[in-house]
Parts: sequence; structure tokens; C-alpha cells
Amino acid sequence: MPTRHSRHGLTLSPNYRMVVLRDVHCDAAVGSTAAIREANKNVAASTGYEMYIVVSQDLIKVRADVEIWNEASDDDLSASGWTGPLTFDLDCPTGNLQVGDIFGTAISGIDPPRGPGRYAVALFHRGREQADEAFHEILKVMGTDGDDERIADLQRQHSGIEQYLMRIWWQTDLPPDEDDEDL
Repeated sequence: MPTRHSRHGLTLSPNYRMVVLRDVHCDAAVGSTAAIREANKNVAASTGYEMYIVVSQDLIKVRADVEIWNEASDDDLSASGWTGPLTFDLDCPTGNLQVGDIFGTAISGIDPPRGPGRYAVALFHRGREQADEAFHEILKVMGTDGDDERIADLQRQHSGIEQYLMRIWWQTDLPPDEDDEDL
């Protein structure tokens, strides 16, 4: 039976509109340019070592939650307005994960009980359209009298309306590293 072990989350304004999920020791992986290009078209993509999520706008904070499960969850999130899942593999050499933006606004300490291995990640999202509408509402206010206060109010009002949920579960051990020498 699918059981959730833990849940971790943060609300942030991700730099370059990107949220990244990765092992704490993996960054700038081979294939990141292609993955980012793909994520710009399809919300998210993975290099196998990093998962990139491109959020819909950059004026309102988004919510990113990571759940660790013992196996794939079979509950239907569509009734709660979630779209997805988009499913990816994620190799985690240390088994210690972090989620955040590419410049260090992140939380770590997301430590699945199985440790290192290849994990599956099911990504769900909701509120992208509402965040886009709020983004355009803020753009209309920009440059008007008292715009700073009105923009701040709109940002507070809509903070976290754009949401991302990553459900992670262990799949298998990592394949042997091709660079390891046989002793």
C-alpha cells in the first residue's frame, strides 16, 4: 500500500522562472541545456540527474512541495485541480535531495529512507493559468500612481497560487559508474 514518508516544501520566487530538484551533489549535469529547452515547452524535463520545472511567471511566488513515498501513489489528484503527472527518473548518488531555484534559494534535507538510487518523480501542477492572470493584472498596475503598494498587495494576495507537487519513490539501485575502475 502506498505510504507517504515525508513532505517538504517552500514558497519562492525562482530565478529565471526555474525550480530544480536534484541530489545535493549533482549540478550542471550533462544535458541541462536540452532539458531546460524541453521544460520551456512542456513545464518540466529531466537530465536524469536534475529535474527542471519552468514556472509560468516571475512576479508572484510559487509553491513547490516534495513528497517521499514508499511506492507510486494511486490516488487521483485531478479532483483537487492538479494536472499531471509528468513522470521522470532521477538518479541520486547520495540519496540526499534538494529543491529550489538555480541560485541557491533551496531546501535540502529531503532524505528518502532508501538512500542512494534511481527514483521516479511524478510531477503535478496547478494554478498556472490563475498565476498568469494575476501576472497580467500586475503588469496593468505597473507605471500607475501608487503602483508599488498595489503590486505588493497583489503579490501577497496571489502568493503560492501556482503550485508544484513532486512525488518521489525509489525504483532501483544505480547502475555501476562507468568511470569506476575494477579492483
